[in-house]
Parts: sequence; structure tokens; C-alpha cells
Amino acid sequence: MNRTTAVLTRTAVFAALGVLIFLSGCDRDSEHGDGRAVATPVVVSPPPATQEQVDQAATSPGSRQSTGHVPHLVDATSGQYKHTNRLINETSPYLLQHAHNPVNWYAWGPAAFEAARQQDKPIFMSVGYSTCYWCHVMERESFEDEEIAAYMNQHFISIKVDREERPDVDDIYMAGLNSMGLRGGWPMTAFLEPNALKPFFGGTYFPKQDRGGRQGFGTLLRQIAGQWANQRSQLIQRADQVAARVRRTLASSSLPQAVGRQEVANAVASFMSGYDQVNGGFRRGAPKFPLPTNLQLLMGAGWDNPAVRQAVLHTLDRMAMGGIYDQIGGGFHRYSTDRRWLVPHFEKMLYDNGQLASVYADAYERTRDPYYAQVLRETLDYILREMMGPQGRLYSAQDAEAAEREGASYVWTNDQVRSALREAALDGEADFALQVYGLSSGTNFQDPHHLRDGRKNVLYLSSKPAAQAQALGISNPEFKVRLEKVDEALMAARNGREQPITDDKTLVGWNGLMIAGLAEGGRVLNEQRYVDAARNAVGFILAKMRTEDGGLFRTYRSGTAKIDAFVEDYAFFIRGLLALHWATGDDQFVQHAGELAQAARQRFWDDQYGGFFDTLDGQADLFVRTKSTRDGVIPSGNSVMVHNLLDLHRFTGDPRYLSDAAATLGFLSSKIKTRPTSTSMAVLALKRFVDTYPGSLPGRAAGRQ
Repeated sequence: MNRTTAVLTRTAVFAALGVLIFLSGCDRDSEHGDGRAVATPVVVSPPPATQEQVDQAATSPGSRQSTGHVPHLVDATSGQYKHTNRLINETSPYLLQHAHNPVNWYAWGPAAFEAARQQDKPIFMSVGYSTCYWCHVMERESFEDEEIAAYMNQHFISIKVDREERPDVDDIYMAGLNSMGLRGGWPMTAFLEPNALKPFFGGTYFPKQDRGGRQGFGTLLRQIAGQWANQRSQLIQRADQVAARVRRTLASSSLPQAVGRQEVANAVASFMSGYDQVNGGFRRGAPKFPLPTNLQLLMGAGWDNPAVRQAVLHTLDRMAMGGIYDQIGGGFHRYSTDRRWLVPHFEKMLYDNGQLASVYADAYERTRDPYYAQVLRETLDYILREMMGPQGRLYSAQDAEAAEREGASYVWTNDQVRSALREAALDGEADFALQVYGLSSGTNFQDPHHLRDGRKNVLYLSSKPAAQAQALGISNPEFKVRLEKVDEALMAARNGREQPITDDKTLVGWNGLMIAGLAEGGRVLNEQRYVDAARNAVGFILAKMRTEDGGLFRTYRSGTAKIDAFVEDYAFFIRGLLALHWATGDDQFVQHAGELAQAARQRFWDDQYGGFFDTLDGQADLFVRTKSTRDGVIPSGNSVMVHNLLDLHRFTGDPRYLSDAAATLGFLSSKIKTRPTSTSMAVLALKRFVDTYPGSLPGRAAGRQ
């Protein structure tokens, strides 16, 4: 949901509960639903504590500060935390952020489920991630509150889930919210019955107290506890109904349908019907997500159409000129809260920047526009500077807030800009900087939660650098030199501020997307350092994140690799390996890709309908085995796997790859036909298939080419 709105509400009356729902939170991941100065980010990297420390229920406040939060619950006399819960033994930065809450949190797993069953309590589950602004707000308001925590501990078994570590859990319960007519977001709040873990109620962010007729978290807890004690059968019935709808949504498959070039044309036309001719993008309203998968489809399937090409380039220009792009530090923020790409939700995600690097690399290769090369280079430099850890592993994300203020490290006043330039002996460039970055046009940012902070500015470009240089009557080289000096001065000043935290866990899938961006960027820019960075990231994963039987682990942090990887991890990492082969010509990356494709097939293949399940078979903590088809800000594992299989067939000639690609497209065909804007990467794979292998799609999917 829109970050600039203090609260968003939706009401619904449930017969079993009779409660008023209050919703707010970080938005879903789609608009369809969902040479610079060195920065010094604060990295969340304390090692997990010992069981002895948990038993003592006290630890140093310093470790709490490393998460970027003010330690509210430190004992004034001892200087130690008053509370330490089980999450202290986790490696996830998000879970560690809650390790000193008075809530008796469990991590998702058998211990929590068994406790709920033995104690006959419902489960309260909170799902989020370390860089989620509204997750921080709900923690400060409710989970650090002694009274709220005491009630939770008495009546519920409370579970914290990092959605980035467990996307399967997040997907299932987000689908549960949607099936109840609720819009999802983070933090996700869900209440589950303890036996089969089916959800019976949920929401996103709830304020601590009732507010303006809206229900607070404390009130909600009391109502749920009362219903569990007195009307449990109604809750169980609702949970069964919700679970049945989730199964139909996430596990259903259908026979192949006739799809071909017409469906590709339909998808392109659908996106173009939403094209914002003023601001760029393929949605006219707000918020606006970059959605690289959609841009990749339009570039791959519509480039020869002048109108499509112009729309894509206009969108790339406006995104790069807007505040969603970090003008002085490089890299893209999460999404734009407005239709102009101006005011972002400030978190930075590895998967966004990896995919956008690939998009701008493609655009530069097609156009040779130096501006795209600049944006690409700055984005990759940001990754090397702030998101790459020891041995080449890549971090996951950076927070939206610092000092409990969203965007605090990124926004400026005119006086701050002048002061920074004065410190760098660049007083004469102040008016130039104010004009180039839009400050002379007035302020554009106000934190609605901290009005006393005053109005400030998100930096943006009113036009592309070449146009600005012409308007100022100076040459492009002179403009570039002057702006680089300004940027260095502003970056030095920005580094002196409190920095947003960096979630330093390594996720195989997200690394794969960034490996592809680094490899493709290095190839088109002819810059070996980016290719070397991609190679190093691959080397780390192959050395540190492999299972004994040749598979992959999902996540790594503090020396520990854990959680069996999901199909998206295999798909995205294979994509990175193949991109690195394109950049280097080294056949070892094709070999690794083939081995992992076989491992993925053994683990996830659906023998009945074709395509890949998201999760391993027989996971006792999931009441449904899902098969994702939706290409949002992150593409589905199935869509990317089709591209991988086509590439592997091209490189090796092995017909089994082509057969599996065709069968996976058959599984995806019904969604391609009915929801083309939600399956953009699959549509692009369909185009590749029918262009190269006409007549080869299985069954009814071969009907129309």
C-alpha cells in the first residue's frame, strides 16, 4: 500500500468474527494486484548467540543497535536487555530484529507447531522482512509493548517468519488473505489453527490501539482469543474454507491450451493499453513498480514496433531520471509512491537492481544511448560498493529508514546541499546542483508521520543529462565533470548521516538475478570487473551453498547455509550461470547449469501436468504444494526455467531440455491465455519457442502458431 498514506483501511464483516479489519503496510510486489565516494552502510552481522545467552535472557544492547533500531527495552540499571527470546539463535536479520521483544517468539518450525498443539492455542503469525518500514512500525508500537506481549504470550503461540527465507510460507498465507477478500502486504498478520496450520483470519499492519473507529491490535487479539475459547468450531470451519480456496488458487493445473504468436501480440497490446504517455510506465496511476519482466517482454517481443519501442525507452528514461533512482549513489529504490517515479519507497532490493541492470544492459546494447550505459554502470558500482560481501557473496537488501525516519539518509534541503558543497570547496556549484536536481522547483517530500521534520527533497532530473547540458549552454563533457564533483560532495555528506541497515544474508535466487545483471552489464560495457564480480558470486554459491546430494540451499549468513532451495532459486541461479557463459564463453557454467537443471527436475517436476512445483514434496509445514505462474517484480520459477531449458537445448542439443520446456509452456498456457499481463516472462518464453521451434508445443498448445 502507498507509503505516503498514514493508514489505509478496508472493512469487512466476517460472520465468525464480527470484527473490523484495519489494513496498512508495505505494498505487495505488483502494480497489478502487487568513481564515486564510498558509502558506509550499517551491516546487520552479529553472530547468533548461544543457548546460555538465551537462558540468561540478557545480552549486550550493542547487538540490538546493529539492527538500526533504538533499544527501548534495555534495563536502566544493568544496561542489559530485559528480554531475549528464541529468535536470538536465528541467522535472519529480520528475526534477529525481534530477538529482544518481550514476545515469546518462535521461528517457523516443528517446535512452534508442537507447542501450539500441546497448549491448545491458536498461532499468531507475523511475516515480514528486515527492510520493511511498516514492519518496523508495528514492532515498535506492539511487539515491544510489555502489555501487548504479555497477552500474546498467554493466549497465542507467536511465530515470526522472514518472507525472504520462506517465500513458500509467504505465498500460501498471502493467498489466504486474498481469498478472504483482503489486500495483502507486509507485515502480514495471520491467525492459524494449530493442527493443519490453516489460516482463519488476517490482515497486514494493525496499530496498537483503536484509532478513529479503526480496530487496534490489542482489540483484535482479545477478539480472536475469545472466539477461540467460545466459538472455535466456526473458526475451524472458516480455516477449512480458506485452505480449500488457497489450494484451488495455488495448486491447480489444467490441460494445455492452444497458444502462439497471437497470445504474444495480445500481451504486448494489453501493456500498451495502460501506457502512461506523460510519465512512462504501463500503469497511469500510483504506485508504480518498475516490473522488469514486463519491460523485458516489450523489448523482446515489441521492439520492431516503433510505438512499443518509444514507450519502453520513454519509461526507461523517466525511471532513471526520477527519485526512484538514487541519483548520487546509484541503484533503484523499491517503487514510486506516485505516478511520476518521483518519491520512492526507499528500500533497495537486490532482485530489483539485478533485473533492472539486465534491462538497461539490453537497452544500451540496442540503442547505444550513453545515458543507459551511465545508469547501468552506476547501478553495478553501487552493488559492488554496498551489496557485495566477503568472498563475493551478494547481500539482499537495504532498509527504507534510518533513525526511524523513512528516507532519512536520502532526502535533502537546499541548505544541506549548499553546506555539503561548501565543505567540498564547491560553493560556486550550488545553484547548478539545485537546478539540475530539482531543488530550485520547490520541495517534493514530506514524511506524514513526522511533520515537524519539515518538507525536503528527493533528488531527480527534470530531463536527461544531454538535454540539461544544452539548456545550460554547456557541453556534455563539462556537464558530466561538474555533476560528478557535485555528486562526490553530496555523497560524502550523505555518508556522514546514519545509514539504513543492510540485510546481509545471501539468497541464491536473488544472487542469480544479480549475477545475470553483472555478467550482462560487464559484457555490453566491456568492463571485466563486473564479469569478475559475477564469477566470484557464482564461486561462493557453488562452494558454500550446495547440499550433500548436489542441490542448493536457499540462504546463507554467519557461516551457515540452510533451508532447501526452492525452484525459483534453481531457476534464477541457472539464469545467472548461463548469462556468465555468454559473457565469458566458459563452458563450465553451462555444465553447472545443466547439473542444477537436472537436480531441479528431480526435486520439483510435476509428472502429471508438466512444469515445476515451487517446493519439495512432502513438506509437513505446508498444507498445499504450490506451482507458481505469476511474473511480478520477481518472475516465477516456471517462466524462467523455460528460458533456461531453451538455452540449455541450444548449447547442448539435448532434446530432453526442449521437451521439458514445451511441457512447462503447456502447463503455463492457460494462464498465458487468460492473464497475459501477469505472465510476461512466460509470454516471452512462448515467443522464443514458436520463433525457433514452430510446431513443437505439446497437445492442444501446438494448435495456433
